Amino acid sequence: MKDFTHGGTTCQDCHSDVTSLPHDERLKKPSCKECHRKTAEEHDAGVHGAAKVECKTCHTTHVITKSRKSCSDCHGDASHSSLPSKNKHLEKLSCLSCHSPVKNSSIKTTLQVKRKGLISKASIDLDGNNTIDISEWDNLQAVLSKTFKSSPIIKKSYFAESDVHAIMKKPQPCKACHIDRQLFGQAKLFIQGAVKFEIFVDPSIFIPEIPSIETYRKTVHGQKGVQCSDCHVSQKNIDDCVCIKCHQDIRKVYKDTVHSQKGAIQCIACHNPHRIRAYKELTAKERLAVCSRCHKDYIQTHTWLPNTTLHFKYLECSTCHSPKSAKSMVFYLSTKKGDKEERVDYKTLESFYGKNILMTPFLDKNKDEVVDSQELTGFFRDVRDRLSGNAFIGSSIIVTRVHHDYSVKRQKERICATCHSDQAPFYESMFFVLPEDGFHMYVPVKGTILSAMPISVFVDMSLLGQQKATWADVKGLFTLKPGEFAPYAKELGFKWIDLIAIGLGAIIIFFILVHTLVRIIIRK
Repeated sequence: MKDFTHGGTTCQDCHSDVTSLPHDERLKKPSCKECHRKTAEEHDAGVHGAAKVECKTCHTTHVITKSRKSCSDCHGDASHSSLPSKNKHLEKLSCLSCHSPVKNSSIKTTLQVKRKGLISKASIDLDGNNTIDISEWDNLQAVLSKTFKSSPIIKKSYFAESDVHAIMKKPQPCKACHIDRQLFGQAKLFIQGAVKFEIFVDPSIFIPEIPSIETYRKTVHGQKGVQCSDCHVSQKNIDDCVCIKCHQDIRKVYKDTVHSQKGAIQCIACHNPHRIRAYKELTAKERLAVCSRCHKDYIQTHTWLPNTTLHFKYLECSTCHSPKSAKSMVFYLSTKKGDKEERVDYKTLESFYGKNILMTPFLDKNKDEVVDSQELTGFFRDVRDRLSGNAFIGSSIIVTRVHHDYSVKRQKERICATCHSDQAPFYESMFFVLPEDGFHMYVPVKGTILSAMPISVFVDMSLLGQQKATWADVKGLFTLKPGEFAPYAKELGFKWIDLIAIGLGAIIIFFILVHTLVRIIIRK
């Protein structure tokens, strides 16, 4: 008994029936409940209590810290056949995370930084809200892959505080983690080493969301009557054979593209079939997040693009890389709180104009299915007054009809005049995005809105310039330093024929000036 370990207890604390020494060999069996009453109650109420599992089954009698059993000692044959992504779950989580009530849980990620200057909080948290969202996380991954090459330097651990004695009859439902965020609803990144700080991370980056039946009915597929069994015909992963049943025309375009040929052949690599909002309703930032899941270095590969960050704030990849996609200029009601912009939602408009209001016919007074400047001006002024002056019209250029060939790269998309021109295609396709109950309506807008509305009501709005080079652009060619000529000419969209013409023009002007000067001198 020299190795006896049971806290500060003595033999008599458990064997209270011993009155003399030496005692009998056969002693009355002590009851653990006498000291561990709460633990015993939790045990008895759980699966192990119902199965009459005794304390000594897992704990040795006298040296309780020695040879403590694990779950797998008894449940080594647990198959978890109904658990999706079984290996991933079993690798990252303990048994208690699912089979015991969890009091506190979190996801901890750590990053070791060996030198100062490699990373900072400002370079990670681009919008300054002390939380890394999915686009900021993808940007961080791109920076790390470039700085640290292929080193696996980010480590993740899933912490769940639970009680091994309170094993539930049924495991935690999937929605506890993947919908309700009751478990692992908080995540943090800890920067360690030469630089030390911590920052919150959106937990959905590590634990993806799955839909409930209620939310699925609001999705594009759900509203069109697609049933779960239409796609989930087996327990295997969904492949393109399922999608092709309805989307044959898209597949015909996509199968010969670079993405398909290089391995991104599954529709679900880019598309979430359970998404509530249609692709057209996603913001440019949300669309960019789809591409950046694979193209994490998109900022670094577009350093040739002037105002790179600004372009990616308002544009999506397919704006340039899928020329056959239809682009439109869209407008929407917005408010501003500091530097943060928020779109006016349906609930706000419902509180102004009545419950279950249909906003489209409310705005389109003459019912011609097009919003003119007079209709929009009156509506905007009323909303602005109700919001105490804090209302603006936001705008962006987005793809409103997707063509699935994203093969265009390198040269064609670098022609700035494609967008920076009064002939840009989106000037012929304008919409006002109007929130309705559960969806957004894209109502066509007459182009006169740009001249009828004062520029002060727009948020971050800038018209996109002219197609022709200005005299200032031409003069700039003659002030360049060695090595700056080619990048400057390419940025302006000049071709060799343009440069030759400018050069010949300059030579002709030079000889005219010389000739004039010589004639003046000779006459004198």
